Amino acid sequence: MKKYILFISLISIIFYILSCSQKKNIIGFDENVEIIAITITDSINFVTTYKDSIKNYNNNTKLIVGKFNDVEVRSLLKFENLPDTSWIDTVTINSCEIVIQKDILFNEENFNIKIYEVTKDWNENSVVWDSSNFLYNEDFDFNVSQEQDTITFSIDTTLVKDWIESDSLNYGIMLKCENVYNNFVEFSSSETDNSPYLKIVYTDSTSTKMDTINYNVSEDTFIGNNSNSDSLDYTIANLPPIGTIFEFNLPDSLCKQNFQINKAEMIITSDLVETFFISEAEIEITPYYVSDTVNIDYEFINDCSTYEFNLDSDTLKINITGIIQGYTNGELENNRILLKSTTENKDFSYIKFEGDITPDLRIIYTKPVLD
Repeated sequence: MKKYILFISLISIIFYILSCSQKKNIIGFDENVEIIAITITDSINFVTTYKDSIKNYNNNTKLIVGKFNDVEVRSLLKFENLPDTSWIDTVTINSCEIVIQKDILFNEENFNIKIYEVTKDWNENSVVWDSSNFLYNEDFDFNVSQEQDTITFSIDTTLVKDWIESDSLNYGIMLKCENVYNNFVEFSSSETDNSPYLKIVYTDSTSTKMDTINYNVSEDTFIGNNSNSDSLDYTIANLPPIGTIFEFNLPDSLCKQNFQINKAEMIITSDLVETFFISEAEIEITPYYVSDTVNIDYEFINDCSTYEFNLDSDTLKINITGIIQGYTNGELENNRILLKSTTENKDFSYIKFEGDITPDLRIIYTKPVLD
């Protein structure tokens, strides 16, 4: 009986609250509340580009050799899981080849790559250009053409024997190019199903039969160096890592706490893009709030998302709701946004904006009802 009385009392209280409210529905909004969607032109302007240093990109699916946008890139490969020394005594090594899968050859029809023996140890998860300072011995070179998908090049059998007999000094090889500009080639790395591998053709000493054994690469990565301190104007790029900073200017009427910003989007149309190169299907772009406009510190704000820019999209709508909300309610101090790629250092993908055409800002907001 007490539970029944308590339940009836609770129901009565709820109806009393609702009956005393002047709202016409239980979620607290008037039925005639005004939700407005507006598109503001000339409200988002380019400010500058922000260039970061080239860093190590873990789990990269790419191996790159060449130079583009003043960035030189070299690839490193190491084969550590080789037979032990006793195996050498029972076979005759006839030839050694490294097999790699080509993904993209950009700009150059016949691309010459030089092979070097590396004489200093490195780790694929931490090595960068400044930390390498490699000593290496020149070996030989090979050509890559557009017609080739699988690239096979020979290396000295003596070098492979040295790797097997002195495995602690096995530092692998380096692939690099010289005297090239805006030419590069992308290969599949060990993070793909087309991992590079070492192919050894040998003859067993107990027979005349020739056989083949393959060893997947144990470590591989690329290192890059930016030789030009100038940045690419109004660009989002992976190499060198570049983002573009924008500032937004809102009407004074929206910069009030009693306006509820429901959604805000930066609209980037195809006519804003001057040039682009995307090595895969798309480049992922994320907006960040620039928390320090002097030192270019930035942070991710909730309600923002990552978006894919691809070659087929006419319009890219980037959600910047959290940043606009934070600015209008006074939680964020300035009106600057950084757009950057989520896969910086991965490849040479980039987008360059026109600069004289600016994105639009679309805002959906709730206008307060005056009593």
